[in-house]
Amino acid sequence: MKTRLYFALIALAIRTSCTKSNTAARESVNTELFVRRQMIEESNVGKTFWFARDVFLCEKPMLVTATKCDPVERNTRLEVESIEQGFDEDNGMRHSNGMAFFPIKLADGRTGYVLTSSFDGSATTIDLEQAAAECKRRGNSRVGMTAKQVRATCWGEPDHVDRKETARGVTERYVYDSGRVILHNGVVTSVQISGTLR
Repeated sequence: MKTRLYFALIALAIRTSCTKSNTAARESVNTELFVRRQMIEESNVGKTFWFARDVFLCEKPMLVTATKCDPVERNTRLEVESIEQGFDEDNGMRHSNGMAFFPIKLADGRTGYVLTSSFDGSATTIDLEQAAAECKRRGNSRVGMTAKQVRATCWGEPDHVDRKETARGVTERYVYDSGRVILHNGVVTSVQISGTLR
């Protein structure tokens, strides 16, 4: 009986030692992952952004499921204050994958945290309301415009241009995210927006 108790105590001591060792190794990996993410995201600190889609602003640098978070509407202006590593409040440890959060301040004075990976696809340096007003002022591409007039519209410079020369002249296709503009001999013959010609 004493022998069994002795071996049980040794096994418990070894397991506790291994757990502490594993925890320290996990913390080291988490910190390394966070530092890598921090280097990628450093350029966003101190800048002003607008959310291009709805996101969640959380009270603590934790996952949405682990803390109180409120939705923030599209086109809300914000400033990125710094980068912090997230925590798991249940065990007081850093997140197991080294997640990084931006502490941010909204234009209305609210503050909170946004996961950097959520921020990347949700934020823009363009004020969307101002951009929409400017786009409305400049107008859209229309049939009969010249290439110069197309570039002066809301559509701006094309993402790329396909060009084809034949005996009848030069046909160019201006390719944009939102559509295509076809020009024949420098004049717009069709405009395609989201799959429809007009």
